[in-house]
Amino acid sequence: MSTVLDARIVRTREALRQAMIDLAAESSFDAITVRAIATRAGVGYATFFRHYADKDALLADVADVFTQAFLAQVRPLLREKDRRGAARSLCAFVEANLAVHLALIAGGAGDTVRAGMLRQTLETLSRARSTVPGGPLDDLLLFHLVSAILNLLAWWLRNPGRVDADTMAEIIERAVLTPVGSLKRGPPETLG
Repeated sequence: MSTVLDARIVRTREALRQAMIDLAAESSFDAITVRAIATRAGVGYATFFRHYADKDALLADVADVFTQAFLAQVRPLLREKDRRGAARSLCAFVEANLAVHLALIAGGAGDTVRAGMLRQTLETLSRARSTVPGGPLDDLLLFHLVSAILNLLAWWLRNPGRVDADTMAEIIERAVLTPVGSLKRGPPETLG
């Protein structure tokens, strides 16, 4: 019985996430209601609240799923130290899922969701490190890397048409990935 229940929970959550993504493509996050999400997902209004406290919690869950999908895609490029490829992959991923990333990164709940994306990305990248952190500087550099990229993406999404995906990838690579990647690891007094 619990297997059937678990499968139903998974299906319902997936339907709710997809409804949020579809609705984000049609209107702003502020205009999306829980009732509209539930209707689009084909579930009852009360069912929504069995899974999520509010639409912000659902959006945070969508962000977690997208963050995991992106990290799985870009991890091999980062291992190969292909910074430009990683930046291009990131911008292509954002562009391919533009509506939801507008809601996730640049929308009304952007600050809350970006904080969750930052937390999850930091946790995932920390677990995926090939070496043990060399102290607080390594953690600070990782925090800076993820924060800077999210801030650049937010600017890009809030300023459509200013730069294309290839240019944005180059900006991310040159302004964030290469400088952070070139820093020596270790105590702050060894930097330079």
